[in-house]
Amino acid sequence: MEETLFTTYHSLILGALKKYYITPSHPEFDDYLQHARIELLLTHRDYQKQPDNRAPFRPFVYQKICWATVDKIRKEQRRYDKDIIEDTQLDLLTEDNDISSSLATTDLYHQLAQTLTPCEKKYLADRFFDQLTMSQIADKYKVSRKTVYRWRDGVRKKYKKFEKRG
Repeated sequence: MEETLFTTYHSLILGALKKYYITPSHPEFDDYLQHARIELLLTHRDYQKQPDNRAPFRPFVYQKICWATVDKIRKEQRRYDKDIIEDTQLDLLTEDNDISSSLATTDLYHQLAQTLTPCEKKYLADRFFDQLTMSQIADKYKVSRKTVYRWRDGVRKKYKKFEKRG
């Protein structure tokens, strides 16, 4: 049944994604396509439970897929914005050529590293010293990007504790 739904509404899904400039050449096209398919299944299940006086399914599911796509785009943008801010703060630390500042940063790194889990240490080293992206780190350790984001959040929380102390 699911395969039938996917083939029947494939062009509708592609149309909804294209509305937001997500085409097969988009780097995350497969993720968005899968997300849209899941939304189609969920919407179809909910639609089947409704009484007989319901709206036509095609426009209904198209709108639901559009809304879900916009939500996903917004979440990705917020995540991207956080990364930009984080990288900007790192750049400010590394641009300073003062030796004492560099030593203080190294000292802070070693103190912070003592409180981190092994995965958080890997994240910190790969992200800031090797300049790997979240996706590259996920690929390197064969984990999901969500897991890498959890590592990042753990490092962030522990770093904020150090800021409060200092």
